[in-house]
Amino acid sequence: MLCFLHTVLGIQTLCRRTSSVFQVLTDKLWQLYHSLNRRQFAQRLRRLMEWSRRTDNELPDKARQKLLTLPSKAESFKVHFDLPQAYRTSNQVDRLMNYQDRILYTMQYFHGTLDSTKQGLRAMALLWNFHPYTRKVQAIEPHSMSPFEDLNGFRYHDNWLHNFLIASSLNARGTGHKLRQN
Repeated sequence: MLCFLHTVLGIQTLCRRTSSVFQVLTDKLWQLYHSLNRRQFAQRLRRLMEWSRRTDNELPDKARQKLLTLPSKAESFKVHFDLPQAYRTSNQVDRLMNYQDRILYTMQYFHGTLDSTKQGLRAMALLWNFHPYTRKVQAIEPHSMSPFEDLNGFRYHDNWLHNFLIASSLNARGTGHKLRQN
């Protein structure tokens, strides 16, 4: 499945200088994105192709050429209709990958063994799963403190570090999600 957002951004960059065309094109692309089914998507794509072939729309040639490649990618975009729960854009993954890339850059990427690399990436993933959400997100979702809590539906402790330490230890293993009293 291709990321529709990156396709739109790629086309938009080619016509930023002509603001009137930019807005019309953006509206047409997002209308295509919001199609309800394969048939409507195909119909909207055909209308977009008809519009892009017209010469009276002041569309820059490079943007027109990029638009004309959309039908060849249509099947990759239509996969979404078979998987309605799937995301159509990759921005959520991009956020995690950007974070990971920044961390790896500051670590000067991989200097050491494959085992130490795996351990470093695992530690990064664990910290990401337990880091507390910002106050703004916590205000919207007061019951949710972290990705771990969203996934599991509970937390061991109100302090994120205690929650992380308990969950990553074997202390809570096999007891549901209650701590053993020593």
